[in-house]
Amino acid sequence: MKKDDYKNFVEIEPKLIKKLMNLPKSVGMKILERINYKINLQKDNVLKQAFEQNLFTEEEYNEKYKDMFYDEYGSDSFIQYINAAMNTKIDFFVTENERMLKRKEELKKRFGLEIASPEEILKKLD
Repeated sequence: MKKDDYKNFVEIEPKLIKKLMNLPKSVGMKILERINYKINLQKDNVLKQAFEQNLFTEEEYNEKYKDMFYDEYGSDSFIQYINAAMNTKIDFFVTENERMLKRKEELKKRFGLEIASPEEILKKLD
């Protein structure tokens, strides 16, 4: 497989983040449900790529990252994060996942992509 075969997610422009945060909660939840469904379909491909690129071993994943970063919407934020770290050229991975935000320095040091909350990104945009 080529590197681009794994690229399953897109970068979100800052103006779209602002729009998403201003949507009614019910609309935002429906969007998140669709995103979560598509991400779950790609989880095995993302992990396969990470193992092939030697970002971590299967054992390390199982011990340190597997099932550690599920959010309140049922999404595994780690899979989204690691895919972004491997396949995109962005400055920040934006998440509301509190467990991930608490370990953001550790994850940045290990995988090289900074993590920020939507509020932190909005402050940087203003």
